[in-house]
Amino acid sequence: MNTYATNTDRYREAPHNPSERGRKPRVIVLIRHGESESNKDKKVNEFTPNHLIPLTEKGWSQARHAGVELLRILNLDNNDIVENLEAKYPLPPHRHKGLTLKDYKPLNRRKDRNIVFYTSPYTRTRETLKGMLDVVDEYNLINSGVHVCEDHAYKPCGKQKHSIWPCIPSGHYENNESTHCFVGGNKSEYLQYRVKDEPRIREQDFGNFQEVSSMQDVMKKRATYGHFFFRFPQGESAADVFDRVASFQETLFRHFEDKHSRKPRDVIVLVTHGIYARVFLMKWFRWTYEEFESFTNVPNGSMMVMELDETADRYKLRTVLPKWTE
Repeated sequence: MNTYATNTDRYREAPHNPSERGRKPRVIVLIRHGESESNKDKKVNEFTPNHLIPLTEKGWSQARHAGVELLRILNLDNNDIVENLEAKYPLPPHRHKGLTLKDYKPLNRRKDRNIVFYTSPYTRTRETLKGMLDVVDEYNLINSGVHVCEDHAYKPCGKQKHSIWPCIPSGHYENNESTHCFVGGNKSEYLQYRVKDEPRIREQDFGNFQEVSSMQDVMKKRATYGHFFFRFPQGESAADVFDRVASFQETLFRHFEDKHSRKPRDVIVLVTHGIYARVFLMKWFRWTYEEFESFTNVPNGSMMVMELDETADRYKLRTVLPKWTE
């Protein structure tokens, strides 16, 4: 018997046997980070490494509001709490209202209990995730009486050049019994989440320190050459990002199919960057590069929702993306 062929055939057949498959997430959500210092003033790029650029005060507000927006699309115990949180964390003044959700009415009403967050390791994405988790923690406290100790809360930044992260690492984090200061109130289940640092979902590399006037010339060349194939000096093209996206999506697919060794994941959230999010959708939905280039960047703090249609066994994009023609 050819063992290699037998194992290969078994692997190929597994996806067609529902009893041997893992449960796919009900929704996959992509979040663009909140406004960063670089979004506000490009000169920051001349002396601050791109991956260390933090959020502005407005960006933190957008991050907390993104946390509320995430809760709004979940199947939860108490939507009244979400309404109160939305009043507490409104959209910042003069902020775009966000992207439109089209035809989104949860196809599956099963309660969402487990969320897996993947975050780009850039400071602005980690800080965006921190703002979102603060809102999720607040929901858990009100709904379930679960309080995360301050010393054991998710920390967006660690120390460079240290092989061991101080206290709770930002690279891998989970809110579970070890992070709780107390559990009180009613017996409602709390939203459990896990955080994974994922370098593959980082921003497109535009080069190292970026001199503003030079970058303006480069951006003009990109507009002429095309956004997808143009490679930045000392950096990447969107086509290079596509390769990272393909690798990461393969990782997700393996997790979806693994029934026995993986923890549940009702919802997956990627806290990432504008270009990466669009390339992710391009790869997933098999857009051509022309289709990719027809879309403009999404506003800071925006949410893009992919919902699983179990009857068709495929995801549908529920978010309407902005286009240049608009």
